[in-house]
Amino acid sequence: MPANRNIIIIEDNETFSLLITHYLRNNLGDVNVFIENSGKNAIHTIKKLNPSLVVLDYYLEDEISAKDVMLAINAMPVPPKVIMLSSMTDEREKEEVMAMGVQRFIPKSNESIYDLVKEIQDQLQMLDGGFKKNRKRQSKGLSIFAIVGIMALALILVFALYLLLG
Repeated sequence: MPANRNIIIIEDNETFSLLITHYLRNNLGDVNVFIENSGKNAIHTIKKLNPSLVVLDYYLEDEISAKDVMLAINAMPVPPKVIMLSSMTDEREKEEVMAMGVQRFIPKSNESIYDLVKEIQDQLQMLDGGFKKNRKRQSKGLSIFAIVGIMALALILVFALYLLLG
């Protein structure tokens, strides 16, 4: 098992990144999950932590794009695996970023957290050479229905705040 079990989530939607982090920690046990919401901070953290995996949203808050993040990753001596989690629909852009070394593209949706966790488990197993699961440290985590419910509740709360304040 590699000593480095760091995963960096680069996602500007705070609610979504917290849900992903919670689900990963509950289902993967011995991983360290870090969240960055901008490309500039993400590049700094990637260079500092040298993670095993990076989950990258295509659309970021600042002037640093997902492509810029991929260029920084590709310049590393041992680049981490990258999973793109995004709502992008432009096929040309998707092909370009995939050609930069992204292992898998997962469309962002209510079910994407489950798909993401499954893909991360698969990538970590390949990196570990098939690590054995520590059943004591793993929990069942949240079901996909609970996650969808939490996301719906979060959206309702955001909408209610918008109505109250706006």
